[in-house]
Amino acid sequence: MRKLYIFSKFQTNLLLRNFKTTIVGFLLPVIMFFIFSNMLAELEVPNTGRTIVDYLIPAFIPIIIINAVIVIYGQYYILYKEQGNLLKYKLLGLNTFSTSFGIFLATLIFQIIATLFLVIFGVATKGVTVPYENVLSVIFMVLLINLYQFAIVVFTTSVIQKSTTYQSISLIIFYIQIFLGGLTFPPEMFPGFIREIVYIFNPIIYGLVAMRGIWTEGLSILNYSQEVMILSLVTIGLIAIGIFISKKREKTQYQ
Repeated sequence: MRKLYIFSKFQTNLLLRNFKTTIVGFLLPVIMFFIFSNMLAELEVPNTGRTIVDYLIPAFIPIIIINAVIVIYGQYYILYKEQGNLLKYKLLGLNTFSTSFGIFLATLIFQIIATLFLVIFGVATKGVTVPYENVLSVIFMVLLINLYQFAIVVFTTSVIQKSTTYQSISLIIFYIQIFLGGLTFPPEMFPGFIREIVYIFNPIIYGLVAMRGIWTEGLSILNYSQEVMILSLVTIGLIAIGIFISKKREKTQYQ
């Protein structure tokens, strides 16, 4: 545990020292909130009596998660893998899982700081209401969305071996999720046929639906059992496929 703690601390300091990554991660959701909360202030969500502004924070928290896991965690992990650092850390007493978990913990700390920054800005500028009574449901969905993004990394890094290739692919995955998952432009603004495609091919929208209901409407996670089940099944499926491909690749390399 001490080795994992030291490695996680080192990885956190490394992440925070990376000025460009940190500043983008902190400021992007805040800038987006500022722009959309003013641009869409009068746009009402059908059948809710609420404006889009009420749904921005629960939509932008997943953006922080996607950036932290897909872009930051995934890039560090595949870079360590490519450079042989996973083997080096293994010789120091940290197995591959511990190293991966240590990197993930660092991005989780980053997420917490960036989310607090966003929420404080929303409360200060637009009087956003924080659902303190529903905090456990919010935490559950945040963890589930984290696991879903982790599953995408597991699958993607099982197929892609080069960090330069992953960097390009991760950005594509990032933008597809935030722009075609309802995280920037609300799904209510999508034409009907696009919305149907999104629900089939972009599961992050199920996380968005649950987050919006839990954060803004005060509903329990139990009200979104279908969304949770779909996101969980996709997560398990991606992890299983990723592990299978990785093990098959390892067997081929050692034959």
